[in-house]
Amino acid sequence: MMRRILSVLLENESGALSRVIGLFSQRGYNIESLTVAPTDDPTLSRMTIQTVGDEKVLEQIEKQLHKLVDVLRVQRAGTGRAR
Repeated sequence: MMRRILSVLLENESGALSRVIGLFSQRGYNIESLTVAPTDDPTLSRMTIQTVGDEKVLEQIEKQLHKLVDVLRVQRAGTGRAR
């Protein structure tokens, strides 16, 4: 299993956080850690998600996040082996 930390820039809109969390919930992906913070731009928020899975699952998570309407950018902030 691999651990991945993703930095997600999304619009600060009602329901945006819920849609991201819903993606994980509906597909059975695990969130180990979640942080949401404002950015310098009040219309945007940054979400940092730590998740685990095999390489295929982690790639799928990134692809699905990119498809969400409120998500503007997804970046890998860290990768490593899960303990």
